[in-house]
This record gives sequence, structure tokens and C-alpha cells, in this order.
Amino acid sequence: MSESLTILKKRLSDEAMNGPNGRRKLMEAARRLANAIETPGESIQRLAYLPLHTVVLQIGINLDLFKLLEQSSNPLSIQAIADQTGAEPALLQRILRFLAAIPAVKEVGPGRFTANSLTRALTHPGLAAGVIHNMLTVNPAWAALPSFLDKTRYRNPSDVANCPFQAGHNTSESLFEWFPKHPTAHNAFMLWMTGQREGRDRWLDFFPFTDRVADGFRDEPEAVMPVDIGGGIGHEIQAIKQYYPSLPGRFILQDTPETLKQALAVESMETMEYNFFTRQMVTGARTYYLRNILHDWPTVESISILKNVAAAMTPGYSKLLLNEFVIPDQGADIVGAQVDFTMMCALGAEERSEKQWRQMLEEAGLRIVKVWTRAQEAESIIEAELK
Repeated sequence: MSESLTILKKRLSDEAMNGPNGRRKLMEAARRLANAIETPGESIQRLAYLPLHTVVLQIGINLDLFKLLEQSSNPLSIQAIADQTGAEPALLQRILRFLAAIPAVKEVGPGRFTANSLTRALTHPGLAAGVIHNMLTVNPAWAALPSFLDKTRYRNPSDVANCPFQAGHNTSESLFEWFPKHPTAHNAFMLWMTGQREGRDRWLDFFPFTDRVADGFRDEPEAVMPVDIGGGIGHEIQAIKQYYPSLPGRFILQDTPETLKQALAVESMETMEYNFFTRQMVTGARTYYLRNILHDWPTVESISILKNVAAAMTPGYSKLLLNEFVIPDQGADIVGAQVDFTMMCALGAEERSEKQWRQMLEEAGLRIVKVWTRAQEAESIIEAELK
């Protein structure tokens, strides 16, 4: 424990807090201290009941508890909350005391509650969607993992159609086949994909887009600056345009027809229906960008996607930018490790180390130029080109 106290004291006093990773380093030191002073029984009690946190948060979202507390200028009594939600006061008492213990709400007196910073975060649709997404989609797959691994004799899941997701949801469909039939779950997933960036640096904050991409652009008729492959409704192209409003060239967003129906109205952005398992229709673009696409697919399928991109690239000109986690060989952050297990359970896929990324890109006829990383708990930009 003395070692942890020394580390925490150093983090509080040295210049680390001024750097981009300072807050993360302080959090790591604080967690070490908390772990050091817990008894073994306390540690197991905390870890074993973590899934219940998500369950009770979901109940709070369903009842609009967080919005009620956040919108009230004064603390609310159990009875006042019961009057607005229709829930039985005795049940509300149990729910709110659990939420206060997390603490997702603040208890200011017997049976009286108000909002805190976590309450306010849970009123943000994109952040609340993370709870809903886990409850509706991911938790059943997580719960099925131990028995799935036991039945497969602990083989690494690598089949999108045969992974814990199917067992947890009692379906033969893959996640992406299942989503269209479960619109509430799909909507939560889409919201969370944007909401989870809250508090993180955007890749455009640390990747020198002007130097590495824009400066080498050939401004010719019909020339394409970026192709955002599987880019959802266009948030990434919107961000590029906001950061660099005077960039020339065409901006192309590719995704499924259903997704493109919801595309954002971004100036000069073109939409194009595309399946990334087929030949890439846009050839010779300056850059092909994929964000969190390959972590959804096992290695064989990922290489197939990359080969389709490589076939469309112009040697010495086109670049590939992958926005993905790059897991370090030692000391992985909990965020990356959590997402890795989620990919395992939901899609038979994985987060990858730099070595794995290099091997996979090499097999697709590409090579890594540089890996750009601001913070370990966020995605990196893998800059690649044809070999």
C-alpha cells in the first residue's frame, strides 16, 4: 500500500497531469491505491456484482429517473418521484439507494435525492445508449461465453455465425443479421458508437491530416479526397469538413442502403451504396478510411476487406487510414480489453496488437507507415500504403 500511496502522491505533484495522458495516469494510480486497501473479500464483492450495476442503471433509464433529477432545481423525495413515474414508492426506495451507492445519483437526506455528474451523463442520449446497448445486445453474449468456451474446449472464437452471441440470444443469425429485426437494440448501438467518444480526443486532434493527406492531394476533375468505407451516417466526413473546411476534392460516404437513408446533410458529401466484401468502386482516391470496421470481423474476413481496398489504391499516392485500437504487448488498458472481449462474444472478432495489424496488412498487400496514438484507452490511426 505504501508503494501505491507514493505513486499517487507523485502523480498529483509531478508534470504528468499536464500531458495528454496525465488524467489517465492519475486514475491508474488511484485504482492501484483502491485495490491495495481492499480486502480480498471486498474485491470479490465489488467484481462479482458489477453486472448488477448495468441492470439497475437500465431501470433508472426506463423510469426517466436521471432526467427527473437533472431537471429539478431542488432534491426530490421518493413520493415526488413516485408521483411522476407511477412506480411504487417502496420499489423506488430500493432502486435509488442502489443508484446512490454506485453513485449514479446523490442522496442528500433520508429519502431525498438529487443529480450529480454521473446523473447528468446518463441524461445524454449517446451515453445512456451504452447502458441500453449492453443490456439488450452484449450482456446475453457475455453471459454465454463461459459455457461456449467450455463446449469448444477453449478455442479462440473466430466465426461471426458461431460465437457466444448466437448462444446468448438463441438465434442462428449473426449480429448484423439480427440488428434489423431488433430496431431498439440497433438504434442504441448506433447512438453508442457516437456517444462513446465523449471525453476522448478525436483522431483529427493528433493525426496531421494536412501533412499526411491533404498536401499530397492531386486536385484534378473528379478526384476523391476521402472514401469513408462503412462510415455510417457521415460523422467522420462531417468532422473532416469542420476541421478543414477548404479541402478540395470529392468526399464519398459508403455504407448499406438502410444506413445511408439516415445520412447527415454534409456539404459536398456524396453517398454510395457499398458492400465492403465486394470490389471497391472508387479507384485512386487519396485516402480510404475505415473506423472500427475490421475489429468487427475475424482475420480471414478482415483480410478480404483490406484486399478490396488495396486493389483500388494507386501506388505511391493512395493511403489507407484505419481508426482502430492497437493493443500494447504489455499493460493493456481496461477499455481496449473490454472491447476485445465484446468483439469476441458478439462477432467472433477481436482487437489487435501492432504485430497482428502488421501481419494482416502484409497479407493484404499493404504495409504500415506509422501508428499514431494519443492515448491507450482510445483508438489509434494506422497509416498504411501499398507495399
